[in-house]
Amino acid sequence: MKSIIRITIMMSLMAIAGCNGDDQPAKAADSEVFKTETDALEKARAVEQTVLDAAARQREQIEQSTQ
Repeated sequence: MKSIIRITIMMSLMAIAGCNGDDQPAKAADSEVFKTETDALEKARAVEQTVLDAAARQREQIEQSTQ
């Protein structure tokens, strides 16, 4: 009987501790993670554009040299 009371008290305390309603720090951390990921994607797109531009210039040079 004592173990049932202890388990009930422990479960009640865990439920109360889990329902503190403080969700703001988690959202702030998520936005920082997303910002880091979006910054990395922007850098990757910039590098991709640089590579595509270089490939286009190289194709133009090849076409000019074969004419």
